[in-house]
Amino acid sequence: METNPSATSPVVEAEETVYSSRYSNNGASPMWCFNSTCIVRQGDEVFVSGYERIPGAPPMNDCRWALWQRTADGWVRRQADETGRQREPCPLGRLPGGRILLSSNPTLLPTSAAGGGPARPELLVFDRAAPTPPPIVLHPVWQGSPPFSQHSYRTLAVDAATGEAILLQNANYTHSEWALRRADGTWSSGQLAWPAHAPTDMAPFGASHARVNYPVVAMKDRAVHFCGQAAYDNWDRVKTPADLGLGSDPNAPGASGMAARQRGNRFRRLLYTWTAKIGEQPFSDWLEIDNTFADGGWLFATDLHVDANGTVHLLWFRSPMLPTVRDKCYPDIQRVYSIRYATLRDGKVLSRRTLVAAGEGAGPAIPTDLDQVGRPYVLDNGETILGDAIPTHRFHATPDGGLFLVYYVSDGGGLSENRLLAITPDATPSKPVVIPLRHPLTQFFTASPRAGGTPSWTLDLLGHRRGGWRTAEGADGREWEGVVSYARVRLDAGGDHAVERGLPSGWGDARLKP
Repeated sequence: METNPSATSPVVEAEETVYSSRYSNNGASPMWCFNSTCIVRQGDEVFVSGYERIPGAPPMNDCRWALWQRTADGWVRRQADETGRQREPCPLGRLPGGRILLSSNPTLLPTSAAGGGPARPELLVFDRAAPTPPPIVLHPVWQGSPPFSQHSYRTLAVDAATGEAILLQNANYTHSEWALRRADGTWSSGQLAWPAHAPTDMAPFGASHARVNYPVVAMKDRAVHFCGQAAYDNWDRVKTPADLGLGSDPNAPGASGMAARQRGNRFRRLLYTWTAKIGEQPFSDWLEIDNTFADGGWLFATDLHVDANGTVHLLWFRSPMLPTVRDKCYPDIQRVYSIRYATLRDGKVLSRRTLVAAGEGAGPAIPTDLDQVGRPYVLDNGETILGDAIPTHRFHATPDGGLFLVYYVSDGGGLSENRLLAITPDATPSKPVVIPLRHPLTQFFTASPRAGGTPSWTLDLLGHRRGGWRTAEGADGREWEGVVSYARVRLDAGGDHAVERGLPSGWGDARLKP
């Protein structure tokens, strides 16, 4: 793997608002399919899956997908779901021949019905050259009749080289269902079982198995790599419900415990599994990549890349516990934030490394949006949850085999910027450079190879600017307003490489929107 020195001088070509909308308190947001993506590039064209609230629709299923395209006249809303209702955003993928995939999960409840209920997973196929006609609707073939619902935790991964796609979706607390769409249009399916909780674990929601949720998934020649995080209420200093201050019920609404979700994110273990041939060889035993049981913090997988040699590159975030909890109960534990990196092959870890570290005893540039740390979220039942925003650090692969890290940093004050660093063949990070965006993106998707994208000298970003996701003046005080923005960055600043030119340099600057 070679890195391109000229790519460390990124040039911003466009910053634009794609759409904005209001959302009810249904528990999701435009970024909720965290480790799939809602943006794809097809040659010189960019498409986005929008997340819109349906006027008058009752939550939880009160939103719909919308397909947006970037054109010479700006962003155009090509079409939207006129009949389906769902809770979550809909991931995108791209296939050869100009086909665009969208993962949809419409509810089966009547139009006027509130709350959750059964849902029907679908794959929609759009034609890049004619994106306005209704899409072809594909119904994945599953084993039996899984009880899918509005809480899908679904993932869409695409192998553009073979023209195949895999959809994974949770059906209950024991496993995820998977369905492979082969290039010839046939399906195969199966299940990925979660690891069982130990008798000493304090399992969220009393589950028997540790759900490995919000995974990063990549498929290459039917080898499937899956990495995600599992939640636990316990850690080394909190081992019983009494330690939580919750009595016998660790999920009691309004409780004042020190480790349940009322007091911060609780993703304690990072777990990986893989199969060399989906449908023909079983998934491997779960491999623990990292955990935060020692310090009570949490972690989250943010990207996974499989290079031309089959090496798996894995990226994740480690966060400390909330400052209010640390200061009150565990003052001896340092609060350090970090971005971690590992390489794997054949299910074995080859290397682990910290790429970025900040916080107490380290630097001030924290790799997350500090404005969102400890922000309260009130559920419909009155329960208040204190959590952190999920950071979305991403890999970006270039045509020369280079691999880069794209991330956001803040300091709780004036610092707010996106940065880029190169990862060398020996896993050493280069000195980071600032991506000179006028409006840095605190959370973002990229046109990922995991969704069928190809290595590129163009970096496409879709996400929220600082303050772009905030409370709005809703009737019950619990509405949220989201502004979703796009940025286009050219990485071959020296002009030494062929570039997917798309729209001319500077096109977006003349049309910058607030």
